Amino acid sequence: MRTHRTHSSLWLLLATGLLAAGCETASAPVDQVGSQRAALHRAQSCDNLEALLKQDALAKMNAQIDATIASYSAYGYPRGGVVGGVDNGSVGVPGGAQDPTDTPAPVPPTADDGETGQETSADGSGSGADPAHSETNTQVAGVDEADIIKTDGNNIYVLHGQSFYTLTARPASSLAVGSSLAIEGSPHEMFVADDKVVVYSSVNGAAIYEQAGVTPRPGYYDYLLVDTMVGGGGVMPTPGAPSAPSSNPGTPADGGDAKPLPPDDAEPPPDGGTPPSDDGTPSSDGGTPSSDDAPPDAEAPSGGDAPAPPPPDGGAAEPPPDVSDPGSGGVWAPLTKVTVLSLAGGAPSVVKELYFEGGYTSARRTGPNVRTVLTGGAHGPALPYWPSGLTEYPETAEAWTAAFEQLRAENAAIIEDAPLSTWLPYRFEKQGEAVELLDASCSDFYVPEAGTTSYGLTQIESIDLADLAATPESTSIVGATDTVYASHDALYVAARSWDHQAAPGEVFVGTNVTHLHKFDLIADPSQPGYVASGSVSGHIINQFSLDEHDGKLRVSTTSQVPAEPRWTTSNNVFVLEAQGTDLAQIGAVTDLAPGETIQSTRFVGDRGYVVTFRRVDPLFVIDLANPASPSVAGELKIPGFSEYMHPLDDGHLLTIGRDGEEDGTVTGLALQIFDVTNASAPALLHKEALDGAKYMHSEAEYNHKAFTYYGELGVLAFPLVSFDGETGAMSSTLEVFNVDIEDGFSRLGAVDHSGFFSSVPSGCYYGGAAVQRGLFIEDYVYSYSQGGVLVNALDDLETPVASLPLPTPDSVGYACTGVGGGVTEPAPAPEPAPTPEE
Repeated sequence: MRTHRTHSSLWLLLATGLLAAGCETASAPVDQVGSQRAALHRAQSCDNLEALLKQDALAKMNAQIDATIASYSAYGYPRGGVVGGVDNGSVGVPGGAQDPTDTPAPVPPTADDGETGQETSADGSGSGADPAHSETNTQVAGVDEADIIKTDGNNIYVLHGQSFYTLTARPASSLAVGSSLAIEGSPHEMFVADDKVVVYSSVNGAAIYEQAGVTPRPGYYDYLLVDTMVGGGGVMPTPGAPSAPSSNPGTPADGGDAKPLPPDDAEPPPDGGTPPSDDGTPSSDGGTPSSDDAPPDAEAPSGGDAPAPPPPDGGAAEPPPDVSDPGSGGVWAPLTKVTVLSLAGGAPSVVKELYFEGGYTSARRTGPNVRTVLTGGAHGPALPYWPSGLTEYPETAEAWTAAFEQLRAENAAIIEDAPLSTWLPYRFEKQGEAVELLDASCSDFYVPEAGTTSYGLTQIESIDLADLAATPESTSIVGATDTVYASHDALYVAARSWDHQAAPGEVFVGTNVTHLHKFDLIADPSQPGYVASGSVSGHIINQFSLDEHDGKLRVSTTSQVPAEPRWTTSNNVFVLEAQGTDLAQIGAVTDLAPGETIQSTRFVGDRGYVVTFRRVDPLFVIDLANPASPSVAGELKIPGFSEYMHPLDDGHLLTIGRDGEEDGTVTGLALQIFDVTNASAPALLHKEALDGAKYMHSEAEYNHKAFTYYGELGVLAFPLVSFDGETGAMSSTLEVFNVDIEDGFSRLGAVDHSGFFSSVPSGCYYGGAAVQRGLFIEDYVYSYSQGGVLVNALDDLETPVASLPLPTPDSVGYACTGVGGGVTEPAPAPEPAPTPEE
């Protein structure tokens, strides 16, 4: 699942350009990280919330001004700089700059156990009626995660294109469409719980704003370097344009020597540079950053034969936003929609429609309680960061300082005069043709220490599927988050934090720290309750970097460490425990594999397994039995690295990743089984290297939901895309293996979906023609792609038992635009084999 935002606190370090692009500061010593308190303050009233929000806005604005002033002292001009960057979920006419003073006022507010979640069901979901089947591969057993496909053993539910489909799955030879329903917008993921379905989609909400009688916010972007050029604030680049912000969360923008630009009517800046275009977007011909000056975010594996990974959601590239919808008025007003469907009547029907500002990040479900995490850009008044009267670079530091001190005063006045409503996110509910703007409660907002966290707003929206008449409970955190982990008892959100040194002449760097916030899910299941916050050195790579066991949080991180001639890295495992409102560090293993970076982590019971990589793959076994004194119990070094680890049992790990050579060259895909029964002597039991794998990739390498291990039968299915290095011809299959601890891997075969497509043009390598998921029902494997669904018996993967073509979504054709045309019509379905009556 992709996250759709870049966290914009980067301007705090990029604004000055006093650092090389991408640099981060050294990890703070373990005993000092806790001093950077991440504790959140719950607003006591609306007046209190307004004061806290304004303090935070002032702190960040002052840091920006300080950085810009300091840059002159160091270089004589600002090096690096800022530009409108991260979409905060606000709206605007694509390509048009917005008036930063035209800010509308919304309605005022009113006062695990670490075990695998790949479950199987021998008797259905407790009903005794459903056949044995695989489930969505989740991190924690019993905590469901949203995905594009689900099954109860009798039916398959799939988000296909812009529709929700129910497929009759049994008997296998009678696979057929049971019903379908169009979903508004572009669907992402869904839950299916008994007779309810929860679908997440991105929509153009212009008509929703109009129906609610609310003026959408003007286009506004947080400050961030884009295309190595710099522009003023309040700019809204055309969505999807080259100068629009990246959608890769948490990725530092490239720096370079681009200088901040004065307004359009100013004289050209010294040393070249191109003023912004008429629509306010920066030019894209800025200087190329030097990688020699930047610390490595990760040591790049040598041997560049392996293709780059596809988009995080495994699907085709998203088309530009559609602003031609009736009622949009040509306005792009992004909202995240939550559609709740009922299956009680057989065919799906809509029973609840909710719309939220902010992008969909992730969601978890425990029983009827669904918690959705949304992250949006910073709200509040749009502030200029270039003095309105400054048309050329001043010749003295005094003149430069005076201009920006005046700007500071003007911005402080704007912040002070802004009403509280400027900062509050919109939430809507649609009932029939009526749209209601849902009130916000000030006491549901949590604010960190002023200026200590990234820009943005995180919302946790809670829905009780057993009480759909109730208004969703909302919990909002000031500051963007990018990772979500949930156990049965608690939900954690995590984000990188950035800090700075402001003394003129000193290097401005980002503090390599991750903030963590814990929320209780037991006391009031309808609304997460804030418990505590803490900070750890380094950054995490995904949700598997976090795990709760016996009430304690285990966290793995990679830290950037300054060194000569290049920055290097170090890795850590921390144990945190809630003590009051602090997530206090009670134990740690630090300085693991210096110079390497973490590729994957898995916590299982009293152990942690951490894979790092630079030239070889050390698998570390961390003993966490004594949380106050964790230690490295054992280590195994082999070429390559594992990207996802799946517990087979307490003593064995099944992994997917990349094979490699002793010199660090990365070759192809590989499956491996590790014996970790003896923690002090982990051993590689079996390895299956896929033929021609350096020209292959699998979504399962970065998305655990594409990795389907069905323990009841000991079979594994995962999608595989390969291409011919000379012709560019692509093939996409679902690979199926027997997995046995004693005997290793035995390939059962592959299910090929190319028959669904009349042609797959060269260049559609990452297009929608790829197989996306596989699932098991009894002795059959069901494979899904944008072309349709195939059913194969596990003892015969050559000939399908049943084939169901589905209408090819427009996104498949869009992904192939410019490379020979798109696939718009499915080819005739592969002929199924005659099957005896079941």
